[in-house]
Amino acid sequence: MKQSVFTGVECDDRRIASELQAMGYYDEYGNETTSTISSMFAAVSGFITWMRWKGEVGVYGCRVAADHARYLEAKVHA
Repeated sequence: MKQSVFTGVECDDRRIASELQAMGYYDEYGNETTSTISSMFAAVSGFITWMRWKGEVGVYGCRVAADHARYLEAKVHA
């Protein structure tokens, strides 16, 4: 372990380093990965969003003002 310099006084630096080590400052945790179920939900969510956008492009020709177009349709059909 590389000796860190906190105060410049060797005994204080060792004491501070040992206290930090006791608190887990130097512990290296592995990269936290997402669970399989979480990644599956994210994939399904992305697929649903893609299908909705694809449907809007197929109906309206573009994504611009899709919310306004849905509002007008709801107003006409209501």
